[in-house]
Amino acid sequence: IHWRFHSSEDKKHMKKNQKNEQNKDIYVNQNLLNIISPSGISFDNNYADIGEGVGKIFCISRYPSELDYGWLSDIVNLPGAAATVEYRYSPEDIMIAQFNRRISELKSARETERKESEIQRYEHQIEDLKNLINRISVKREPVGFFNVLLHIQDANEELLAKRIRNINSRVRIHECDMHFLKFKQRQALESMSPWGIPNAMVYNVGERNMPMSTFVGGFPMAAAGLNDKDGYVIGEARNRMVVMWNMWLRGKDRTNSNVYIQGIPGTGKSTLIKFFQLLEYAINDTTQIVWDAEREFIDMARHPWLNADVIDCASGNRGRVNPLQIRYTPHVTEEDLNPGESIVDYTLDDSLGFSDMALHIQNLRQFFGIYFGMENFKDPGVRMAFEKALIETYRQAGISWDTDISKLKNEDFPTCSDFYDVTMDMSKEDGISSREKENFERLGEMLFSMGQGADSFLWNGITTLTSKSKYIVLDTSKLLEMDDNIRNAQFFNLCMWQWHRMSQNRSEKVLAHMDEGYLYADPDFPQLMKNIRNISKRGRKYEAGLCFITHSPVDVLDPQVKRFSEAVIDNSCYKFLFGSDGKGLAETIELFKLSEKEIKLLESKTRGKCLFCAGNIRLELRVDVPDMLIEMMGKAGGR
Repeated sequence: IHWRFHSSEDKKHMKKNQKNEQNKDIYVNQNLLNIISPSGISFDNNYADIGEGVGKIFCISRYPSELDYGWLSDIVNLPGAAATVEYRYSPEDIMIAQFNRRISELKSARETERKESEIQRYEHQIEDLKNLINRISVKREPVGFFNVLLHIQDANEELLAKRIRNINSRVRIHECDMHFLKFKQRQALESMSPWGIPNAMVYNVGERNMPMSTFVGGFPMAAAGLNDKDGYVIGEARNRMVVMWNMWLRGKDRTNSNVYIQGIPGTGKSTLIKFFQLLEYAINDTTQIVWDAEREFIDMARHPWLNADVIDCASGNRGRVNPLQIRYTPHVTEEDLNPGESIVDYTLDDSLGFSDMALHIQNLRQFFGIYFGMENFKDPGVRMAFEKALIETYRQAGISWDTDISKLKNEDFPTCSDFYDVTMDMSKEDGISSREKENFERLGEMLFSMGQGADSFLWNGITTLTSKSKYIVLDTSKLLEMDDNIRNAQFFNLCMWQWHRMSQNRSEKVLAHMDEGYLYADPDFPQLMKNIRNISKRGRKYEAGLCFITHSPVDVLDPQVKRFSEAVIDNSCYKFLFGSDGKGLAETIELFKLSEKEIKLLESKTRGKCLFCAGNIRLELRVDVPDMLIEMMGKAGGR
């Protein structure tokens, strides 16, 4: 505060200036005025308004009989609603007397009731009251009266009515009911005010008896973060609550280690992926296979702290996977199915049984169908010639239906040139019909490029893709420049190799990261996405997980592959949903049934912020990566 003293002359001069300025327009700062002006409060029988908006006050009048830890969080954090929670301790003898009296009333009603549905309802209420008496009288647990008030507000009456309907739906999901406090809006507003004037007219309507443990266990802060046992910190939820995540945790709704990540470019997907890859490598000693179509992970893989392997999958030097090498396949059983699914949708062909060789031949039908083009491979005669020549190729290599594949080495399997030679030899055999001869010759023409021609460098030879590293980067960037049939066939081939690596040891943690997921959801080649879906189903039994990353669900929901890609998304226990817009946001809202608050989070497209789902838990997550790890990640993937 500045003090100034004026002479009589100064005072005359000031009065003259004041008169001159009275005729001038005075600028009013409305923003500042709104901040410093007190909010207007008005109310009547139906409304309790604060400021420029309108509002109504409700109480929660019914609660479910069984409550989970942190159950109160969703009720008191509803968008557009201010909540007040009241808890009033009551002596146990008063509560027990009330419970005894209520049990007697319910038993009398049960005896006179004839409807079975009502009888069971009474019995359920009696059992709940008996459990409460046991907790209060025997276990000496404190008990009291619990009340929740909700002040729902919006800009006008029409928007308020819509918001009330939305909130009522959310409340009913938790098996609770809302009761409008008509003719009690003033008293309810006083109870919710900072000075908190209790009023019996208000709390008598919504108060319900509740043990102290249920009340404390429902605190909003109890579910504001995630604190998995043996987990690591990946960021913060609202109110700076730490999120400790253990993707290998099992229990309740956490049944697998599959992860789905989506978001438009620039929102932080790559940073998150690299972050938890480094943590999994350092903390859980997890073996990780990374599909890198944009060379985003190579800088990090070359860091001296990582004993990583970077493999060029468009070269035969270290990246060749012999398609004819028999491996295990992701065979789905009845117990892997979700409600409503059929095993028929997962099996390829039961005609050959389920030996290793038979199952691999089923996969080879799809592999060569992709490579040849299904229109060229649908002729029954060519398919029969294919299978005869393939079986003969394995026979000449000493492999039959009953061979123990686990005892063979890479060099023991036939190559594509062997397959081509056997096919051409069979076309020249005596005693075959002209039709069979033509089919073998057509098959040989299709196999030439793979066995001896331009594509032989990719597939002809024994498998050279071997790695003992815990961090393996499959560089698929050069495959994007090849023809669609070659690219997709190699993707399918790598998938078969990947599953073999994931299923080798049931006790080894293996995590496969398939970045740029839209590349694998090609509607012209749905077999690849089907194979990925099967891997996501089977991984949990081999201590393995699948991380599927894409920009938007629109990229992978083409009608030809939708049932497979939706299964991959639905089967992921963990989901990271970054910023989205347009059609992608609309599909995300429909697919994940997002709330109004969650929609606003995705619409904001804030870098580093996402909606994190761990089973049924949903959190607003801010990914927090230490500077030291940021430096390890390199510059690939954007700034």
